[in-house]
Amino acid sequence: MSAKLGVGVIGVGILGSRHARVYQEQDATQLVAIADSDQKKSDELGAKLNVRAYADHRAMIAALGPKGSGEMGAVTVSTPDFAHFEIVRDCLEGGLDAFVEKPLTMDVGEASSLVSLASKNSGVLVVNYSQRWLPEHRHVEDLLRSSSLGSIAFIESHRWDAAWVPQKMIGWGPKTTPIHFMSSHDIDLITYWLDDKVDSVQAMAHKGILSASLGNPEIVDGIIAILRFRKGTVVSLHSSWILPSGFPLAADSYLEVLGETGSLFLTGSGRELRLYKNDWAEKMTYSGPATANEVQGRLEGAFVKSLLSFVDASRKRDFHVPTSAGRTIHVVEVQDAIIRAAQTASIVHLKG
Repeated sequence: MSAKLGVGVIGVGILGSRHARVYQEQDATQLVAIADSDQKKSDELGAKLNVRAYADHRAMIAALGPKGSGEMGAVTVSTPDFAHFEIVRDCLEGGLDAFVEKPLTMDVGEASSLVSLASKNSGVLVVNYSQRWLPEHRHVEDLLRSSSLGSIAFIESHRWDAAWVPQKMIGWGPKTTPIHFMSSHDIDLITYWLDDKVDSVQAMAHKGILSASLGNPEIVDGIIAILRFRKGTVVSLHSSWILPSGFPLAADSYLEVLGETGSLFLTGSGRELRLYKNDWAEKMTYSGPATANEVQGRLEGAFVKSLLSFVDASRKRDFHVPTSAGRTIHVVEVQDAIIRAAQTASIVHLKG
């Protein structure tokens, strides 16, 4: 069996801690170190996992990366949405492969710069679009890619978070939007399923509900966007994080697809898919691990499969896996267009 891939994690909040745990649980990887600008948080998790802990990611890269001891060949970057660019750049310049939590960046120019840098330095740069590995999403992918529903006319996607997520769970809500924090997955899934790109965007944002509780007038309650794809499909995208505390979940979602010869409806937390054709109907409910569920003491699910896909790409030097930054940069372009459309109340056309 080949040697384990030495990995590090930068940013050890909720998701970063999950990355670290999964790396420790896999036979193919060895968690070497973690880094977080919060020294106390880094030290506490480092002691718990029995790995080296740093407050400065650059020191970790210099000491353990290919230009240092060489113990670490890849790293996860799971810092807040707005704080990806410089850290990923440092990783790539340090000779490391990088697995980045979505979104890659919140700026198109920064995203393009990272894709170019990865190519220049022969680095594997992958975004954690874990929802592609959900079994129900794999089924939708098969249906759309096989044209089982005919030409797709409309897709409607909803993604909701509870208000306590921006109010209490993360302290940087005003520095991101629901379109970046939540709907990166939806944009990625739909563009991937349709094998198409967005031609134009219209959008409207709502502010005022969260600004009162957080004392910041800039935080966005939610955004509704209409995306027209080049091949004609029209997509309605709703993303908001103002569900009341009485809602039983932190998050939920809903998807509907209306095609020429069939339609489907998929609930998020219920994991129920209803499929309708002209001469028959079918309903199925998915079970087993979803994104990240504990099974016999280990995390299993789409998140783990996404991480292992990155590990495999790093080992094989596969620079063009489906979730690579180069192949998914259009998600960042669409997010940028949605924000610009909402700010200007105009139709934004994407280039090329």
